[in-house]
Amino acid sequence: MIENNHKKCESLRMRVSKKVVEARREVLAGWLQNGRYLPLGEICQKLSVSEATARRDLNELQEAGRIRRTPGGALMDYSRRFPTFSERLQKEPVEKQGLARQVLPYLLSGFTIYVDGGTTPYFLAQALAETRVAKLRVVTNSLPVVEFLSGTGISLHVPGGDLLSRQSLLVGPRAEEAIRAWRFDAAILGAEAVNQRGIWNSTPAVVSLQKAVMQKSRSTFFLIPSSKIGLEAKSFLCGWNRSIRLITDASPRAIMQKRIPVKAVETP
Repeated sequence: MIENNHKKCESLRMRVSKKVVEARREVLAGWLQNGRYLPLGEICQKLSVSEATARRDLNELQEAGRIRRTPGGALMDYSRRFPTFSERLQKEPVEKQGLARQVLPYLLSGFTIYVDGGTTPYFLAQALAETRVAKLRVVTNSLPVVEFLSGTGISLHVPGGDLLSRQSLLVGPRAEEAIRAWRFDAAILGAEAVNQRGIWNSTPAVVSLQKAVMQKSRSTFFLIPSSKIGLEAKSFLCGWNRSIRLITDASPRAIMQKRIPVKAVETP
């Protein structure tokens, strides 16, 4: 009888333990839900678990297709809910090309510039290859930009980081640390949404990288198609109190209706 009771208690502990493990993994998946990058050490600290336990949890979530492991941490997997770079490249190409060309007069000989991920900054990379600004240095974490500019003769530098696959972008603490070693004459950035409050992007990981870039740049330009004006995305980047320039094809009337500060906006 005592032996049977002991087995029942052991069985109960095992069942409770499994529930605890599953609940812990749900918490971890929740933290990563918005695409946030989490280093392994931070995961251990937040969950009060060992590295071995954290790695097992990450492995289980990755096998379930819910996250993507990176060296020393993890990101949410975008494969089910975020369009690929190629898919986004097909949307509004003419408008994006026009916005990219508007920023060219500000990029002078000898400048060091940062070109962001996203499809509109990618069209800027194409324009740079055609325009040939003398002694221009381009720094980027965008893999499509790297691929396009390779072999063009433009001085190209890649800080590195952890891959955010659906956006073809290198992000994370290592990327941000490398960015801090640079000084940019201009940063050309993209965003997912712009409204009265300010500028928004898709994930905290992307926002964190952009903030690091903005801190090291003398001038910051955002290339924003009119389709993104008046919207709000998941992660807030900055308000209008910053010294930024918004280049958009939205009409002055649309800008005023959305109560976006006119002094920050440049339209065709």
